[in-house]
Amino acid sequence: MKFLAVLLLLLTVVGCGYHFPAQGSALPGGVQKIFIPLFANGTAEPRLENYLSSKVSEVFARNENLVQVEDRQQAEAVLEGVISSYRTRAYSYDKNDDISEYRSTMVVNAKFRQIEDGRLLWQGQVSWDDEYPAADDKSLQEDFEQEAIEEISLRLAEELFYRLLDDF
Repeated sequence: MKFLAVLLLLLTVVGCGYHFPAQGSALPGGVQKIFIPLFANGTAEPRLENYLSSKVSEVFARNENLVQVEDRQQAEAVLEGVISSYRTRAYSYDKNDDISEYRSTMVVNAKFRQIEDGRLLWQGQVSWDDEYPAADDKSLQEDFEQEAIEEISLRLAEELFYRLLDDF
């Protein structure tokens, strides 16, 4: 009976199209040396590019099969991106109809190009959002939003990494 349950679960997972992220071990085109410049910020929110670029570098540095280089000329490919939107809006309200939570959303468009001939190896858009509590204290409210921005940046960096490894 246990065997049948496991088999049924396996068939359900396989049948629904689910797959484990980052099955591949190499970037598109077999790239091993990558240059990651500062992402561009196409929003009015300051410093988003710093947080996101830092997290992207951090996530890609974890992979022992990749080498991040500091000079574009030493790289085989470049990962460039633009933060195309960032928005914060009220997400939930309490019984007094006061805002109790906010949701911030960031959208990034990225391109992965071979340096040698400029060939586009991958292109895509990723987005992520995160909720955080509202606070009467303006300073505390900004701290909560800052934590959400850092979490969103990390999740976007991981999503970019997995998408590149999966070679969508």
